[in-house]
Amino acid sequence: MPLAPKSLLLDVTVAGGRLLAVGEKGHVLFSDDLGGSWTQAEVPTRQMLTAVHFPGTKQGWAVGHDGVILVSEDGGEHWLLQRDGLAEQYLLNRNRLEELAVYRTEMEKNLLTAENIREREILLEGLAELDLDELDAKTTIAEAVHTPPLLDVFFIDECRGFAVGAFNTLLQTVNGGLNWQSGSDAIENPDENHLNAITGSTDGRLWIAAEGGLLWRSLDAGVTWHALDSPYEGSWFGIIHQPATDTLLVFGLRGNIFRSLDGGENWHIVAVDTTRTIAGGYFVNSQSVLLAGAVGTLLHSNDAGQTFTTLSLTQQSHISSVTAIDGSAILVGQQGVNIITLPGTQE
Repeated sequence: MPLAPKSLLLDVTVAGGRLLAVGEKGHVLFSDDLGGSWTQAEVPTRQMLTAVHFPGTKQGWAVGHDGVILVSEDGGEHWLLQRDGLAEQYLLNRNRLEELAVYRTEMEKNLLTAENIREREILLEGLAELDLDELDAKTTIAEAVHTPPLLDVFFIDECRGFAVGAFNTLLQTVNGGLNWQSGSDAIENPDENHLNAITGSTDGRLWIAAEGGLLWRSLDAGVTWHALDSPYEGSWFGIIHQPATDTLLVFGLRGNIFRSLDGGENWHIVAVDTTRTIAGGYFVNSQSVLLAGAVGTLLHSNDAGQTFTTLSLTQQSHISSVTAIDGSAILVGQQGVNIITLPGTQE
């Protein structure tokens, strides 16, 4: 697709010296010349891809709609389907119906041996409820399969990884994606708000940012999660971490940006001259930070996110994600790839 670099792209990252971007129609693009030219990778899906992450230079993962997870072992040139979300959901639906059938057999057996009228009444009430549950399960199987889109992915290393998505979707793997398990029950999110972004550090700390101003942190590589006090009730669309300074930045609707130096225990608002949504961010180094968002918004900090200045862009379209390489900012979004030269940065 010769126009793929101008198509809708939702995320961009750096793996070694290679740039990789993902977006609509399953597009995965890579560049080995600092964005001067782009090659379209071989990809086994046409689903929208929303996020990509490489913990190293060769092995990386991309996620997207219909719960798709792709893996590459050659720096993003070729990709394999690691998880088909629709197939997984269909299997879950079938398992649900089979579990209900086993439950019915047990209840009917107990009904035959019930010792008193009250016990029989309770079992009959349970069977009536079971009839409704089985009807729902059969209807679900008869309809087209749906599964929530995945919105972000993060790997601590090449074995331990996480994907988050709509309706409180949290998936995790400890074997490089050979098996993905649901971790949603560990998140206290009764309204099933969308989990929009995840980041972490190699010491096993992880953070999730969600709609409705919700934030969670794990201190044990995702075994347990605890809600953090959030400084804002509007939706978060991104959270990034700088390991050298242990700085966290979380950002979202109406230009809201907050900064933490203690793992998210306390947050301090960052004043910026915009009310436009911030969708993506990247730490260039320990001091330089880029944030990007709606209507061509691009913000740059040279003091680890304490203050930001607005960089002027000719494009006014939405920017979804940003990264940097060799003094240039690589922006992707509504109009594909855009590259600008960064002002001087300091370590």
